[in-house]
Amino acid sequence: MGFLAFFLLPFFVASTAYSFCPITTCTNSTLTPIRFPFHLDQHNTENCSYPGFNLHCTDQGHLAITLPHSGEFLVRVINYETQFMLIDDPDSCLPQRLLEGFDPSGSPFQAEFYVNYTFLSCPRNFTNARFTVIDCLSNSTRSVIATFLTDFTADVSRSCQIIRTLPVPASLSGTGGFTSSLSEDVWLSWHVPDCQDCEARGGVCGYQSNGNQQIGCFKNLQNSGNPQQEHNSKGLKVFRIIAFSIAFPAIACAVGVGVFLCIVDRRDRHAGTQENRALQLIAGTAQPLDTTMGLDQATIDTYAKVVLGESRRVPGVNDGSCPICLSDFSAKETLRCIPECKHCFHADCIDEWLKMNGSCPLCRTSPAHHAQV
Repeated sequence: MGFLAFFLLPFFVASTAYSFCPITTCTNSTLTPIRFPFHLDQHNTENCSYPGFNLHCTDQGHLAITLPHSGEFLVRVINYETQFMLIDDPDSCLPQRLLEGFDPSGSPFQAEFYVNYTFLSCPRNFTNARFTVIDCLSNSTRSVIATFLTDFTADVSRSCQIIRTLPVPASLSGTGGFTSSLSEDVWLSWHVPDCQDCEARGGVCGYQSNGNQQIGCFKNLQNSGNPQQEHNSKGLKVFRIIAFSIAFPAIACAVGVGVFLCIVDRRDRHAGTQENRALQLIAGTAQPLDTTMGLDQATIDTYAKVVLGESRRVPGVNDGSCPICLSDFSAKETLRCIPECKHCFHADCIDEWLKMNGSCPLCRTSPAHHAQV
């Protein structure tokens, strides 16, 4: 029965009717193809796009999107498999847009996590190797800098004025820290419609049929000789109908058993992982404890705090739970990441740990005493 279900399943996935939609792009954005769930305003058709995913071409031929509460941004990259989109300011001054208040609400997109940045206005002759001047916000007399630090040194407090502190969407730089010039593009993600599994299998998402708002996964026939003719093969349709009517009960039973076994196996593996981590951290059976002395609070504060978004996607190399308290991370929780190894923890958990042990509790890497900003 299980073999029959496995053999016939591909026919059921491909059996739903699908209207093939054109792949479009802008003249100066040819490396970014536009397809479901996105569409260009001038090529919008009812069955080829998902609500809220409308894009447009600028007068210069660049791909752009207009967010309801934040205005127009250029679209640099769209990754359909990971469901990420990279956007930037058309006037090449992204920090100005962030300072005005970046708000993706009202659209299907969201930032994965936020970091609280403080913008400061300093004299033009103010120099500090720890800060990068934001040129597009500065003038002949004042320099604007941004930092996620909250405890400013004496020279900063004495010479600079705080403009504003606000959460901005952030991404890790190549060294594991956070950029202080805020010159990198903004990463936005979407979770509905969820096409990641379909894209990973080499398929394409779309509506199951005209007038049907259910999302299906279809074979990518873009490069085949005549996809419409292949799709409309009457003999194949008849075979699919017969196979579906015979094998559906067997498949339903096999899927139910498979889901049950998967849940049991995942629960057992998760319990085993938590037990192993607890033994490593408490009894020290996996690795010898590092006797490095703890860090002072000023050094700990140089490691960036991260506020998780609704997707609870954690930066770095964590698996979704705090390795110290073993609790899953939740939206709006504050995390702190160690830049050298990119491991992240609840801020309260790792702060207490670093005060007593000057190394990462997972890999025993000893953090540098001067964090990169």
